[in-house]
Amino acid sequence: MTNKKTFLFLISSLFFICSCGTYRINNTSDFKKNANLDSMKGKYFSKPFLLRNNYNQDFFSLLNKNSVKSDFFNLEFIDNNNLKISYDEIVENKFVSKEIILNGKRKRKFFEVYFSKKQFFIPFLYGNFDIDRLRIGFDKSGKILIRNFSDGSGNILFIGGGFSGESKYLFESVEKSSTLIPFSKNGKWGFKKKDDIIIEPIYDFVRTFDENYARVCIDNKWGLIDNKGNKLSEIIYDNIVPIVSDNDDYLKYSFVYLNGKTGIINSTGKITIPVIYDVIKNNGEFLEIKIGDKIGLCNYEKVIIPSIYIRLSSYIYHQYNYAEAERDNIIYYVDKQGYEYQTNLNPYYSKIGFLENGQPKYIPNLASKRKIDVEEQPK
Repeated sequence: MTNKKTFLFLISSLFFICSCGTYRINNTSDFKKNANLDSMKGKYFSKPFLLRNNYNQDFFSLLNKNSVKSDFFNLEFIDNNNLKISYDEIVENKFVSKEIILNGKRKRKFFEVYFSKKQFFIPFLYGNFDIDRLRIGFDKSGKILIRNFSDGSGNILFIGGGFSGESKYLFESVEKSSTLIPFSKNGKWGFKKKDDIIIEPIYDFVRTFDENYARVCIDNKWGLIDNKGNKLSEIIYDNIVPIVSDNDDYLKYSFVYLNGKTGIINSTGKITIPVIYDVIKNNGEFLEIKIGDKIGLCNYEKVIIPSIYIRLSSYIYHQYNYAEAERDNIIYYVDKQGYEYQTNLNPYYSKIGFLENGQPKYIPNLASKRKIDVEEQPK
């Protein structure tokens, strides 16, 4: 009987551990012990410190406010159970003051708030969980530490699915930062380091520095400057939006917008993708570029496949590394070096009903290889 009870206990424990994220032991060791949470009052950058390692989420996205544009946020406790977050949202190149009140519970090392906490659980039979929780405190270096726990999992018997996980984010105090901070004087904006003016207030509006450049605005037009105030680009664009990526290209490139068209500029102010495209969007390994109904591909540095195709797939064709492309009702292959190939039907391809035998339908005619000229794009 004892062995049977032990067995049932172990199975139950395993079930709880595997099926319900809220029963997991969450990491709290990197929160500062015995911290005075009232001292969180202050102003912080909304971009996480060491952003590359933090899934590129800013502070407001952790509050499920993905559309908020603000470079800073302020924290202040109203009482033990309510944390006020105030910020100046950027709306049409102006500041609009707003605030959010988080209702939660103050713990010994952090303030805890749930955005959702739904769980339905029948032992051994069924579980359904919807958990979204933040814990806000200090790390050991004094930065604001946020741990975001999400659980959208479920199970029927021992078959489970969904997702769960916990991520860590650090936010730096503006007061303690050594970077350049925007400031205003007589309605104009510049940059300070501590109390020293580094870049004179000559701009109508500015954004915080992204690595080694900042976006500045004059007469509703945007450009880039370096940390000495030198112009990296002309101030002519309708908007500039840094491209946040998980790789080494992090914040080295930005989308630029002018007269309804889109291009890409690098952190030195060089236009790498001309501002002629109606759409530039992610297409897996590359970016998709469109002029009218014509599609091509680029990376951040150059156009790979000019926008001349009515249809263009991803690079999915086995060892060939080709993408299928269509123009003038003819199927071509294009490769990652920007060459086009005529195609022939693959004699080994077959299809029965909805099933294929794993072979591509077409094979490239290597003798037809030609470099696609960017001048072939629509004007």
